[in-house]
Amino acid sequence: MAITGGCLCGAVRFTAEGDPRRVTHCHCTMCRKAMGSVVATFATFARDRVSWEGERALYESSDIGWREFCPRCGSSLTYNYRPRPERIYVAMGCFDDPSAFPAGFHDFRADKVSWLHVDEDLPDAP
Repeated sequence: MAITGGCLCGAVRFTAEGDPRRVTHCHCTMCRKAMGSVVATFATFARDRVSWEGERALYESSDIGWREFCPRCGSSLTYNYRPRPERIYVAMGCFDDPSAFPAGFHDFRADKVSWLHVDEDLPDAP
């Protein structure tokens, strides 16, 4: 099954083959700031299962990772983790149908915004 999505303006599109490996809510400060939201939700795919159309800009957000976004509209698209270069973490908000793949984990739960209550019963990511 192909999963599709893209940025706000449509200049960048993606197609992912197969279901995500997992979907995770990330509560770390960097993801919150990068996404402009109180939580960032990402779907993990094998990098070779995702194809892209359109130009993506890159931001080196730390020594261990970088983020990609649309240079035209600024939509956040991915997080990329150097210790796992075979994986790509695609922002769920970019999916054409984000409701198709509910989150299964939390990352950095200790950094969660105190008033946020989302999927409290999910385990922390291993």
